[in-house]
Amino acid sequence: MAIRGLKFSAFLSILIFLSCAYSFRGTLPENIKSVQVDQFRSNVTEYGLEQEITSLVIESIVRDGRLSIQNESPDTRITGSVTYFSRSAVTYTGGEEVEQYKLELRVSVSMDNTEDNEYIIRDEVVSEWLLYDPSAETLDSAKQRLIVLVSDSVVRRCLSGW
Repeated sequence: MAIRGLKFSAFLSILIFLSCAYSFRGTLPENIKSVQVDQFRSNVTEYGLEQEITSLVIESIVRDGRLSIQNESPDTRITGSVTYFSRSAVTYTGGEEVEQYKLELRVSVSMDNTEDNEYIIRDEVVSEWLLYDPSAETLDSAKQRLIVLVSDSVVRRCLSGW
């Protein structure tokens, strides 16, 4: 009986080890090898968000390595638009100074298969937010962190959300 328990423990240990080593990368359809990332548009007054998101999405796709960036005859195309950006005070000190701000950014993203003009993802909203302390971090720094979060979420959704 002790040997049986030892075998079960060893088996269980192997299962736990394998489950920790597994990571979900998503599966792209075999016909999709290249992507074109169009310049994101902006429907907000905050200047430059769309350029930074576009650049970071391209960098992230290149780093991922599953798709090549191609501007002529790509297999798929990613388009997006910044639809919402806000900065609002969340907490205050006793002297009514802002202690924390909440930054929120939303992007609508689409991905279409250029071969058959079918949408893989259509007008899906990717939204991220964060809190920052203005005494410890600048607005520009917090905004940059938020742009990175949104860009990573866009790429994750496009490449792993099949």
